[in-house]
Amino acid sequence: MDLLAWLSLAGICALGAMSPGPSLLIVLRCAAAGPQQGLASALAHGAAIALYAGLTAFGLAVLVTHTPLLFSLLQWSGAAMLLYLGWKALRAPAPDSKAARGTAAAPVSVSRAALQGFGIAFFNPKVAIFFTALFSQFVSAEQTLATKLGMAGLAAGIDATWYALVALLVSLGSGRGWLGATAAHRLQQLFGVLLLGLAARLVLSL
Repeated sequence: MDLLAWLSLAGICALGAMSPGPSLLIVLRCAAAGPQQGLASALAHGAAIALYAGLTAFGLAVLVTHTPLLFSLLQWSGAAMLLYLGWKALRAPAPDSKAARGTAAAPVSVSRAALQGFGIAFFNPKVAIFFTALFSQFVSAEQTLATKLGMAGLAAGIDATWYALVALLVSLGSGRGWLGATAAHRLQQLFGVLLLGLAARLVLSL
């Protein structure tokens, strides 16, 4: 992969992590209970992302090597999924910022916070669909082990870093209500535009 591909992958992963959703609410809820709980939730969420991303990268590498036709079909399916996700992101209503402010600091242990952070990502089938659609645009038969590990590590690192930052902001008392409805809506729209652009890039290259 060249530098542009890495930057494209990083950008989409970052916007995917930053897009408001249930993961954000879980991290906010845990972080409101304390900085350790927030960081535990964020790092565990990143670990689940690493698992999904790694399995996806290696699974797609096997497909492109042994069944190129199936991989081509998967690429087209991935492009269609990216178009669908992008369209949904563009049409999504602005999230209710009151929901984030209403995440009360209920008592929660560090281990429980970690389980919640891991679980909200691991048991979300949309995560697997997202990485299958995204990585199908970047995986090739010539990629080395280091590249596939790098793809998974990049996705996990960006995810964990973002949520750790959110957790720290909340713990410092400056994160409550940090994401207004308007800003969240604009972020989702930007995420949708980039997903549509990535899908168009595949269609034009095949």
